[in-house]
Amino acid sequence: MSKKPFLISSLILLLLSACTEQKGQNSFTEVRTQLKEINAVLLANAQQDVSKLLPFSEAYLKQRHTALNEADVKLFTEFQIQELNYLIIQERYPERYLPWPASINVANNLNEEQKQAWQELVLTRLDDAKRSKILYNRYELEKLKTYSAQKSLSDLTEYLKTYKPRSRLGLYQLPNGKEWYQSKVNHYIGSVENPQVILAKIQDLTSDFDYQDNGFKSLDLVEIAKKYCSIVDGMNWQHEFVNLHATFDQCEKQDLLSYKYLMLVLAEIDLGIHYQAWSEQQAMVVLNQKISLEPEQAKELLEYIVMKPAAVLSLARVYF
Repeated sequence: MSKKPFLISSLILLLLSACTEQKGQNSFTEVRTQLKEINAVLLANAQQDVSKLLPFSEAYLKQRHTALNEADVKLFTEFQIQELNYLIIQERYPERYLPWPASINVANNLNEEQKQAWQELVLTRLDDAKRSKILYNRYELEKLKTYSAQKSLSDLTEYLKTYKPRSRLGLYQLPNGKEWYQSKVNHYIGSVENPQVILAKIQDLTSDFDYQDNGFKSLDLVEIAKKYCSIVDGMNWQHEFVNLHATFDQCEKQDLLSYKYLMLVLAEIDLGIHYQAWSEQQAMVVLNQKISLEPEQAKELLEYIVMKPAAVLSLARVYF
């Protein structure tokens, strides 16, 4: 396989990060506070009395962009700069067209007036997305159907009945999907790496392992970090404002050994789904061959990987 496309893509990502000019004067704490306020509706424990922006509305996008670009990087650590650049790069990808993150029932945090505005926003964004061939996958659609029905969002419920999701689960199938995934891999690994090379390393490691049953119950990287590590504050709402890469980087590796096999297998599946175009069936075969799971547990693991692409690499990287 030619390395030329990867090298060009990597160079572009590096230049985008390097050329980002921060003209503001806000400290990390100030930027983090702003982002927590902007993303309040996306937090599971959101306070109902807090004024909330609707995710991916024009006001949300503008305020998020301003907060990220008014950071004074001279006041940031290396890890903080890396995460800031990652969040800025994410603005360039099609996330805004899929406004309802399937990992959270946004409507739980909205009052009745906001729910109606939210429903209208989601419907408008999804129509725009269709024209750009940007679609949710089957797992995400299943979640959204449940959320809209639970909260009596009748217009959205009807719309989703005839919605055709994309055929595969991975990011690669979206416009610029491989580049989007590459940016996530770089962030969670902490350097520019070819996903194909990472996958080969991981498969070499897991092929030497005997079958193991780690007593898996559920997967939550933030909870693992809180249990074993000193938390490093971050700016990403998806991980409860914990910087996973920095947190696991400074954690005692011995404390994380019990997760080694599980995380390497999950990283293999993550790379397979989002970069190598694995089908759901192929991912499930690999998962069940290497880890003993109940069907519900296997689906929960796959859902985490589908909805938080590359995140497992933040812990898996500790082992290779």
